[in-house]
Amino acid sequence: MGQYWEMVAHERCETLGNWGKAGEFIIHLLAVPVEDTGAPLCLSSSNESHCGDDEPGPAASHQSPTLTARLLQLPIEVVFLITAQLDLNSLYTLSCCCRILRSLLHAEVHARFRRTLAPWVNTPLMCAGEYIRSNPPGITTQVPKDFIPDPEALEDRDIPPEPYNQMTAYHLMLLKRPTNVVASSTTCLSPPTLNPTPVEEPRWPSPGYEPWRRILKIKKYFPPRRLWVLRNLTTMEYVYADVLTSKHGYGGGPDCPDAEHRWGFTFGTLIAVNTCWSDDSSASMSGWCPRGRWAGDCFDIVEQKRLLQDMKAGGGEWVDVSYRMWWEMVSLFEENRWDSDEDSDEE
Repeated sequence: MGQYWEMVAHERCETLGNWGKAGEFIIHLLAVPVEDTGAPLCLSSSNESHCGDDEPGPAASHQSPTLTARLLQLPIEVVFLITAQLDLNSLYTLSCCCRILRSLLHAEVHARFRRTLAPWVNTPLMCAGEYIRSNPPGITTQVPKDFIPDPEALEDRDIPPEPYNQMTAYHLMLLKRPTNVVASSTTCLSPPTLNPTPVEEPRWPSPGYEPWRRILKIKKYFPPRRLWVLRNLTTMEYVYADVLTSKHGYGGGPDCPDAEHRWGFTFGTLIAVNTCWSDDSSASMSGWCPRGRWAGDCFDIVEQKRLLQDMKAGGGEWVDVSYRMWWEMVSLFEENRWDSDEDSDEE
C-alpha cells in the first residue's frame, strides 16, 4: 500500500501536482542565477546564450517596420512609459524588432526575467502525503479574516470537515485552489525563446516540462565550472552537488544545479525525500520515514561563492552534510533496488 504525494509551497499557494517525480521540478524553482553579466539574453537552437547584435531577433520578421519606426520617433521617456505596461513576453518580442529597441530594452528584459527565476527560494516546502492530518514543526495554519473557500475545491478534494483554523496548512491551501506551476510553466517562463522546441512526441509529462530544463542551459545565468550547493536556510545545512553525485561520496561527481548521481537522484530528489510529511506510514518503499527532517524548511541552490560570502558575513554556523546525505540516498536506493540492472553492471 502507498499514498499520493504532492510537493507544495503552501505560503505561495503553489503546487507541483501529483506527478510523482517532483524532485525533477524543484531544482528549477530554487536555483539562484549567478550575478548578472549584462550580456543580452538569447537562446539559440543549441541551448547556449549568445549576443548576435547583427542578426534580427526571432520576432523581427513578424513586426511591422512602420509601427517600429513610429515608436522610435517618440521621446525615450514616452517609450519607457509604454513598455512599462507590457508583460515580459511582449517586452522581449518588442526588443527583438531592431537594434535600437534592443539596446533600450535589454536591461529591463533581464531585470524582469531574473525575477521569474528561483521563485521558491526561502519559502517553506513540504511534500504532503495523502493522509496528512497535522502540520510539520514550525508550520502553523493561518486563516485570512476574509477567507472564502473555493466551492469546487470542496468537491474535488478529500478535505477533513473541520473548522478552518484546525485544518492543516496543506488542506487550507487546497481550499484556495493552488496554482500548478508545472502546468503553467509555458506562460510563467519567459521570454518565448524558452518555449520547448517542437518535437514529434512531447516529453513527459507536459509541454510545460521542457522550459524548466532549458532554463539551466543558459550559460549566462548558470555557467559551467562552478561549484553548486543546496542550502537548507532553516537548519543552516548545505550539500555540494559534486559530492551528492559522486560515486563514493568524496566529491568529483557532475556539478551543476540539476546534476544527477549515476543512479538518478539529484538535489530535487534529496529535497523531496526529506520534506515528506504524512500521518500514515504506508509507502511503496522501505527504509524511509514519512516525516522528513526537512519538512517545512526553506531552501535555495547557489554557487559556492555565495555560500562563502554568507559564511564570512556571520549570522550563524553553517554545517556541511554532503557526505551524510549522499550515504542516506545511496542506502535508500540500495535497499529498494530501484535499478537492479544498473547496479549489477557496476559489480
